[in-house]
Amino acid sequence: MFGIGFQELIVIMIVALIVLGPQRLPEAARTIAKFIREIKGTVDEVKSSVVEDITSVKELTKIDLEEPEKKAKKEEISQKEDDFEKEFKKEIKKDEYIPKREKISFKKKEEHIDGEKS
Repeated sequence: MFGIGFQELIVIMIVALIVLGPQRLPEAARTIAKFIREIKGTVDEVKSSVVEDITSVKELTKIDLEEPEKKAKKEEISQKEDDFEKEFKKEIKKDEYIPKREKISFKKKEEHIDGEKS
């Protein structure tokens, strides 16, 4: 932690014991531990906030980049649909079937079989 080895930590504890005394040392250790916990909590909050903000910015840029692509695809699809409808209507008009009516008469037809009338 902080690049402090075991020997340096013992020296710091001995100096603190001499300066603060045995009665105030436990209270000072609790205060320092509480201060370190608060700093770690604050750093973690800031870190998570920064990560969240970066993630949201990445999502926004991703959405902004995808929007023009989606619009272009929609326009292309609608253009193709319009072209298809036009071609379809042309084909329908071209192939409109108008039935031919046969004339119906109730007169007897004369049949010519081998040159004979019947």
